[in-house]
Amino acid sequence: MGYRLVLFPLTAFRAAMRAAEETLTDLFRAGHQRSSVARMMTRQELYDLLGYTGYEARDRAYFGGLPARDTDE
Repeated sequence: MGYRLVLFPLTAFRAAMRAAEETLTDLFRAGHQRSSVARMMTRQELYDLLGYTGYEARDRAYFGGLPARDTDE
């Protein structure tokens, strides 16, 4: 048919919503997140994905000396 692009507009969102539902259900039932930690990104992985350190640097430049974030997991 000549198509060169296929869109899946809700695929990642639906997968994320399933993961959120399962995690929140586990959290509600157990009262803690220990059973979900293995499926979660680490804080560092999330920050790397978002380019978070760049936002921190921008905020420090704009707002001045903000306290450094806690990097402990």
